Amino acid sequence: MQTSSRGRPRSEVARRAILTAAREILAEKGYERLTIQEIADRSGTGRQTIYRWWATKALIIADLLLAGELDVPSEPVPDTGGLEGDLTSWLEAIAAAMRDPLQASITRALITAASDDPEEARLLYSMTTGPVHQSLVDRISKGKAAGQLRADVDEIAVADALIGTVLFGALTPGANPAAPGAVVSALVGRA
Repeated sequence: MQTSSRGRPRSEVARRAILTAAREILAEKGYERLTIQEIADRSGTGRQTIYRWWATKALIIADLLLAGELDVPSEPVPDTGGLEGDLTSWLEAIAAAMRDPLQASITRALITAASDDPEEARLLYSMTTGPVHQSLVDRISKGKAAGQLRADVDEIAVADALIGTVLFGALTPGANPAAPGAVVSALVGRA
């Protein structure tokens, strides 16, 4: 986690208090209602201290994830032998997790953190999206090898589209995205 090098060295006690306060407020109110002022008030630190170490509230949330103090929706890609059913089950499970306001809020915060800082983006990708993407590509490749997918279908493009579907749902509260089965069928259907 890259932080500013301005000012005094970071106090570990203050850092822990800030992260604890942010995690508690996030759980109570969600990311959208989380404010630096409230984090400062609850942690007993000043806003200037927080801004000295984290440029945005999204970077605080990213720090919580990197420290293992937050979970993001994660479901293993099943392998029952049927590619379309497995991908549909996976997408349904992730979509259900994203209906939890806290999980959707955390996901939006992490997307914001990734867009704010390229180093954060690389770290967050390696911890969250990267492993999920690879497991999807692996499962799709296995299904393709078993003849459950047209030979000309690009496994990476299908994995990208599935993850994009999840992110679309997280970034557009109130949207009515297509049913997971319809999305998977459109991507891997044998037609």
